[in-house]
Amino acid sequence: MSYCTRALRTGALTCLMAGALVAAPGTPARAGDEGLPNAGFEQLDPDTATPLGWTPWATPNYAVYTLAAARSGVSCVAITDDDPAVSQGLRSPRMPVQPGKTYRASAWLMIERLEAGGFALYLEYWQGTQRIVNKSTYAEQAPEWKELSLAYPAPEGATHATVLVYASSATVGRAYFDDASLDEVDEP
Repeated sequence: MSYCTRALRTGALTCLMAGALVAAPGTPARAGDEGLPNAGFEQLDPDTATPLGWTPWATPNYAVYTLAAARSGVSCVAITDDDPAVSQGLRSPRMPVQPGKTYRASAWLMIERLEAGGFALYLEYWQGTQRIVNKSTYAEQAPEWKELSLAYPAPEGATHATVLVYASSATVGRAYFDDASLDEVDEP
């Protein structure tokens, strides 16, 4: 278990790790190569132990920044879900989209332990603050890094999209996510 996970479970407000890229609170995330801020989960929010700019799905949150198993760079996200009645996950910052254009969400996944369910990637479309469409893909097996991806057109009225890395309430286990992206693509 990483120090960040232990710190969050014990209520500590900060996470100090050698080699971690820690950004000051309020510092905006820098865009990754694909345009999605902090897509490689390299920047840490020291107050929440989550990747900077990404929003926890649940409270308490067990989707945290870790140095345990990065696919690239030095860090990734670990999602631990040991409660079959609670969901865990992280949502990306909102990115502007144009209705009718097709967007592809992707992230790399490696499952360390799975007792039930599976781990998922969601592409979510928003109209203002209301989620209007969400599409997902998931895996039940990924002992090595595996890419999850899906493409779907932005519906009429969509203003933004997000990527959600997620363990549903049916999931019990631990997985790592890294190298997320959200890109406009040609029609599939």
